[in-house]
Amino acid sequence: MAYEGKGKQDWSVKDTIIYNLGVGFGISAIDDPEQLRFVLEDKIASFPTMGAVVAISAGMYADPRYGIAYNKILHGEEAIELLRTMPPSANFTSTNKVDGIWDRGAEGGAIMQVSRTVFADDEAVAINRSVYMLRGNGGFGGSMEGAPKAAAAPDRDPDGYYDLATRDEQALIYRLSGDTNPLHSVPKVAAKAGFPKPILMGLCNWAIAARGLVAGLADGDQTRLKRVGARFASVVYPGETIRTEYWKLGDGDVAFRCRVVERDQIVLTGGKATIA
Repeated sequence: MAYEGKGKQDWSVKDTIIYNLGVGFGISAIDDPEQLRFVLEDKIASFPTMGAVVAISAGMYADPRYGIAYNKILHGEEAIELLRTMPPSANFTSTNKVDGIWDRGAEGGAIMQVSRTVFADDEAVAINRSVYMLRGNGGFGGSMEGAPKAAAAPDRDPDGYYDLATRDEQALIYRLSGDTNPLHSVPKVAAKAGFPKPILMGLCNWAIAARGLVAGLADGDQTRLKRVGARFASVVYPGETIRTEYWKLGDGDVAFRCRVVERDQIVLTGGKATIA
């Protein structure tokens, strides 16, 4: 069954401020007045990764007609391409389509890639590409040919890195932008899933990585970030420090990965970005 879904959302300046606080701009604004543009209503600026959370549609994931085991989905990768600067307020809409589904077998599950084009007041502003692990949907006889693969980091020391701290309550702020999964807020739920405490959202980690790239390679100018994507490799706990390590590849292209400084744990891999 083919699928093409749609989403819509009226997004305000207040929503943008909440998102920016959720990805940590409130911390940096304390010491850097230049960052106040992300958290104050006057001349408010959006950050490019916001395009991954506006006008979301649950669509096929929760629709029983498609047979997806909803409680066994894992978000594997996320990427965004900016077509123009994301406005801080707009009537956002989105169109969604499945790019492909690959079969890893009955025990391995399936891989699905979905593309989502975001429009602001009917003008296309971003294209998101998400890869999901469907752990309960493998073994249907499909192929793995052409399945998404994460690129290995260059075989040399990084050209640089940028550290960004998270706050203990980071997930509680980020959830206000739409991800209300109790895994990120309720200790008992996190413990049942095998974690000592609630974990930070993957899309929050990913956005903080993008912040590190903008700070380290674009002189803090978020409008120069044209695309960014990575694979989720491990969890981050609120309060930890995310180090974004990057390699310059030429012509504005960048490879990157992220690690948690306190545990020396890689949390994002296969990162690719383009900075104008």
